[in-house]
Amino acid sequence: MGKRNVPRYPDDDGGGSGCCGVLGWCCCILVLIVAAIAGAAAYAFFIYKPKAPSYSVSNMSVSQFDFNSNDLTLYTKLVSTVRAENPNDVIGISYGDGSHTVVSYRGTPLCSGHLPTFFQGHKNVTVMEISMEGRHGFGSGLQSALEESEKEGNVPLDVFVSVPVSLRFGTLDIREVKVNVHCALVVDSISPKKKPTIKSATYQANVEF
Repeated sequence: MGKRNVPRYPDDDGGGSGCCGVLGWCCCILVLIVAAIAGAAAYAFFIYKPKAPSYSVSNMSVSQFDFNSNDLTLYTKLVSTVRAENPNDVIGISYGDGSHTVVSYRGTPLCSGHLPTFFQGHKNVTVMEISMEGRHGFGSGLQSALEESEKEGNVPLDVFVSVPVSLRFGTLDIREVKVNVHCALVVDSISPKKKPTIKSATYQANVEF
C-alpha cells in the first residue's frame, strides 16, 4: 500500500495576536491618561493664570557680631524680615520642610537658618522673621575688608534662600518643586550697635523641578 499523506494545518497564532492586542490597548489607555493629565494641567494654567510669587528682605537686625582673633572665626546672630507675596487669585502656596537660608559676605558664610513651614493662601502677603546664626572662619583679610566697608557705609551681603514649595490650584495639588532665591543686599552697617539700613537690593530666582 502507498503512503498516505498526513494533512498539515497552519500553526495557531491566536495566543500571540491576543497578547499584542492587550498590549496595544494598554498603550492606548496609557497615552489617554497622559493626555488627560497634560490637558488638565494646561486647563488649570489657562483658567487660573498663575503668577510668580515675589520675595523681599524688608528689615534686618544684628544682635551679635563677634570676631575671635585667636582662631580667626566670626560668630554672627541676626534676624532678617522677609516679605512673601502671593499675587494669585486662586492658587495657594505650601512651604514645606527642608528650607535653608544663608547670609554671606564676599562669598564667606556668616550665619544660616530656615523658613517656617506654612500654607500661604491666595492674594496673601506673609511677613516672616527668620533667625539665623553661625560661627565661621573669617580671616584677617576679610576682617579688614569688612571694617573698610563699614567705614564707607556700604556693606555688601548675599542672602540665599532655598525652599521646597507646592502649588494648590483650587483643590488640585501640584507636585513639589524647589524655589531658590538670591538677594544681593547693600546695608550701611552690620554692627549690633547700629540698626542696619538696607540701601539697595536686587533679586534673582529660579525653580528646580
